This record gives sequence, C-alpha cells and structure tokens, in this order.
Amino acid sequence: MATFSIKAEVEFTAGVWTNISAYVRVAAGISIRRGRGDEQSEIQPGTMTLTLVNSDGRFTPSLATSPYYPNVRKGVGIRLSVVVGATTYQRFQGHVNEWPVEWEDSVLCLVSIVCTDLFKRLGADAPMRSLLEEEMLFLQPDAYYTLGEASGSTSAGDTSGKGQSSMSIYQIAGAGGSVEFGDAEGPGTDDLPAVRFTPFSATQGKGLRGNLDSAAGSCVIACWVSTTVRDRDIMQICNRVTGLGGAATILNIHPTDGRLRVNVFNGDDAMGSGTTFGGIRPVDLDNGANHLIAVQIKSNGDVFISVDGVDGASGLAYGSIIRTDVYDRLVAGGFKEPATTGSNMFDGVLSHIWFKRTAVMPDWSHVWSAGNGNTETTTARFTRLCALLGLSGTILGSSTTQISSQAAGGKTPAAALRDVAAVEAGLVYASRASADVVFETRAHRYNKASSLTLTTTDIGGDLTWSDDDQPLVNDVTNQREGGADQRVKDQASIDAYGVYTGGSSQAWATDADALAAAQWEVYLGADPPPRVTQVRCPASTLAIHTSVLALDLSDVITLTGLPATSPETSVELFVEGYQEDITEGLHSITFNTSPAEPYQVWQIGVPGHSEIGVTTRIGL
Repeated sequence: MATFSIKAEVEFTAGVWTNISAYVRVAAGISIRRGRGDEQSEIQPGTMTLTLVNSDGRFTPSLATSPYYPNVRKGVGIRLSVVVGATTYQRFQGHVNEWPVEWEDSVLCLVSIVCTDLFKRLGADAPMRSLLEEEMLFLQPDAYYTLGEASGSTSAGDTSGKGQSSMSIYQIAGAGGSVEFGDAEGPGTDDLPAVRFTPFSATQGKGLRGNLDSAAGSCVIACWVSTTVRDRDIMQICNRVTGLGGAATILNIHPTDGRLRVNVFNGDDAMGSGTTFGGIRPVDLDNGANHLIAVQIKSNGDVFISVDGVDGASGLAYGSIIRTDVYDRLVAGGFKEPATTGSNMFDGVLSHIWFKRTAVMPDWSHVWSAGNGNTETTTARFTRLCALLGLSGTILGSSTTQISSQAAGGKTPAAALRDVAAVEAGLVYASRASADVVFETRAHRYNKASSLTLTTTDIGGDLTWSDDDQPLVNDVTNQREGGADQRVKDQASIDAYGVYTGGSSQAWATDADALAAAQWEVYLGADPPPRVTQVRCPASTLAIHTSVLALDLSDVITLTGLPATSPETSVELFVEGYQEDITEGLHSITFNTSPAEPYQVWQIGVPGHSEIGVTTRIGL
C-alpha cells in the first residue's frame, strides 16, 4: 500500500497560500467531484468537502483572535494536494463557499466547508454584454455611450463605470431636425438599437452633447457611423463655449473623397478644412455601411486615425491649434463651427461613442471584428473571452473550426465559454492544478494514446457493462442564427429503437458546420455499443498510485483481462469525470467513463490510423 499525506492551503491574503494541513480532520473524509457523469452531460463546477478542527477559533469568521483575522471570509481561495514521496499532486483549486462553525458533542469545535471551483463564480457573475460592448469596455474608456437606449429617450448614459454625465439632445441653430433613439440599427452584432440623426438642413437640426468631468488632455475619441451624405460633421471634442468660437477637434466626412477628415479650430482660427486622411487610410465612409472610426489627439498637436480596425500609415501635425488642455465636452451629430465654415449637420446613424484620456492609440482590431461579425477559430474566441474576463486559459488540442460572432449579451461568462465549447464539440472546465480555465478541442481526443492500463485485480467493486438507451440519439436538428435548420437522422436506428432526438442552437459559422455537427452527433449516438460507465480504483492500495493520480479529464484508461463473458475482454475508456474520497490511509477514485473507440479517426501518415478500408472514419 502506498503511503501518502494531504496538503491543504488557503489564500487568506491574495497571492499568499497558508498551509492549514495540520487542522484537516482527515478521518472525517475529504471528497472531491470533477467533470461530468457521461459524455452527453455538461461539465458542472467541481466541488470539494472537508472538515477542519477549530479548537482555537482560527477558522471562525470575524473572530478577532484568529491568526487569519479578518480574512476568514467566504470566497477565499483554497487548494488541496496529495503528496506521495517527494511529489505533490494537486487535486483541487477553488473557493470556500462558507465557514460554518459547529460543535461535535458540544465539545469539539469543527468547521465543515464546501468548496467550489472557478466555474461556480463564472456562472454567478453578472451577465456579459454583447461581444462588441465587451471589447469596447476592455479598452478601458473614460466615457462610453452605446446610444442603445429605447425609443423615446432624450439622453444617453455613460456605461464606462466612470460616472460621466449623460449626452442629451439639444438644438443647433433655429428649429427642426430630430435625434431618434431606437430608430436605427448600428453594427448589428450588439443586439442594441442605434440613434438616427435627421437634420432640418445642413445648417440646422439637433445633436447630442455631454460634459466631461475635466479637460481631456491627450485623448482618443471613437464611434460607429453609417451615412450616405458627405461633408457632414460626425462628432467633436471641444470646450464648453456655445455659439461661434471655442476650441474643437472635429471628425468630418470629406466632401470630395468621402473619407475621414479632421478639422480643428481655436477661437476664430480654423485649420484643416481640406485636411483629409484619405491617403493615409483610404476608406469611403459614405457608402451606407457601418464603419468604426477612432482619432487620437495628442497634446502636442499630432493627430492619428484608425478606420475599421486598421491604423492609418502615419499622422498629421496640427500644432498649437489643438487645445486638449481645454477640451471638456463630447458632441455628436451637430454643432456650430466658425462662421467661415458653417454648420455641417450629420445625417445618418451613430452608435458606441467612446472616449479615453491616453497618449496611445488602442488596438481596435478586436472591436472591429466583434462589430463586423467576423468569424474566428474557436481557440481564438476562447483566448479572447479569457482576456475580456481577466482569466488565464489553457488550450488542449488544435482546431480550425470557425465560430460566428456571439452577438447578444445577457449570458454569464460560464455560458459564453460553454457556447464556444459547444461549437467546437469540445469541453471547457476549471483546472484542478491552477486558476486556469481549460478548453479542450475535440481533436484533443482523436486517436489519444492510453495513459494507464488496469486489470480486473486493480479495480475495486463490481464492474458493470451498460447497454441501455440513455446514449441513443438518432434524429438531430441543429439551428444557427441566420442560417437554415440542419437535420440528420439514422433510419436504421429509428427502425430498431424508435426516435431519440438531439440537436441544439449554436453560433456555428456556416450551415455546413451545423450539418457536420449534426452528423457527428448521430454517428456517436445511433447505435452505441455496450459500455463501462464507471471504474472504481482503490488508488492508494496500488503500486501505480502515482499513475492513477496523474489521470485527468479526457485521459484514456485501458481495462484488460476482463472476463470472457464480457462484451469485450479489453476496452479503452475516456475519463469524463470522477469522485475521489480520502480518509486516513485510504485514497479511492471512482472514474466516470465513456468509450474511446469512436474517436479513433482517419489520420494520414500515422500507422494504424491511415489504412484505406480499415480506419477511414472522418472526425468532425
């Protein structure tokens, strides 16, 4: 029998792990659950339960005499490891749900805690906004107005969290014109309406304006714009001078080439009426499409631009006429310039007005991709979501599968990550060895070599073969937003067993992807063979204790030497999940398993996986 010890640590102080192993009541048992029950279920947050001896009150919340006071709080980090020889095997990392204090026989003070891994928090966190909004917020603006308020609104609120004042409708010159909230669509991937600006004339109408809490200094302003009208002013940053005069930097559509122009004035001194960035970033803005424009205004008078996620090749120098030291107002859609240039009232749609005090132009490529609905690989989307959520991620396997834009908000971070895994036909879960989120592509399971071989003498308890209808799926309909429904069925399976439906609605990039996913689901479920669904392993009684401890989700176990009356005498199984129980001197793990054979697929140039007529199964 292998000897082992446990190591329990709590992160009472961020980044500092305190060893509390001496207070763990191992005799009361430690239980850890991870993964899922079978290959058709969704992975749930991992859990751990253990009991601590609290004789001196060190684990009592709010007790001032505790050496950990005041940090005995719900939500602190915890991790548990099993130590065999000189090697430490981390079994769980997560957070303590609560510290319930109780007494055994009114004498021994105990704290029995339940802990949950990172995915509980990701499921409980506030719902995410659309991917476009998340990308714009990720750039840490000092003011951000989506302009997504409902019809009838008269002002737009700042959603940056910095508490800037609202942008409100106001009249420019005379009367007439309109600013209609909820009357248009912006990029279309944000599930939000946009604002339509309709002037009475080129010199008369309404706009939006909001005051900043202080002068801007070097800054970047940005917005999404759609119009077919040239020589109109999109937005400006200025000081709070009404009428003629004042200081402003204005984003305008050039009357000749329809490209971005930046005009500047300071008092009655105007500059830039003919200064186009068309040669620096040649994108036509008057074609009715949605465009993302961003302008960097530096305190030294230099101006740089980005259009549709691509920076201009160079900038222009405006000099001292740029007055970032007094700019303290954002204006959209209309305003009055010096008398020599008139008022060029915007006619079109604006959304997502953005402002940040910075001397560095942000990278707008991800914002453009999100707003433009660009597809990307599932691995790239996972990496991007981790960045937006402030998570560290690990990717197992590779993939070229594309995922469409995750447009609508309202989903928890956990749900957004699971959507990516669903398109991939992979898995996403919390690591047991770190604070990482793990993303498994489906290729991670293809032709995977066995990690451990067990015989019937190695496994404890009864071995059961199951051949019920629980994994049956023979009629699948997949749906994707903006695409056709894709149905696949296996008539032979239906004739033999009846109809067992499946399918889902996911962010597949194409109808072909949705169809392939349906075909794969039917292939796996049309007539699943008998299976071993659980393997109990009294790990600490085996010489291979450390090999058992190395097993993780999606690893392969080979069972050999099975009775001759079994459906098979040898079988390879994926680890789908497990429960491990630790008491004094005994460590047992019960693995939830599924057949690994369906993931033996065609792989050119690999012996045993590339023989024509033998292994020609194509993976999803």
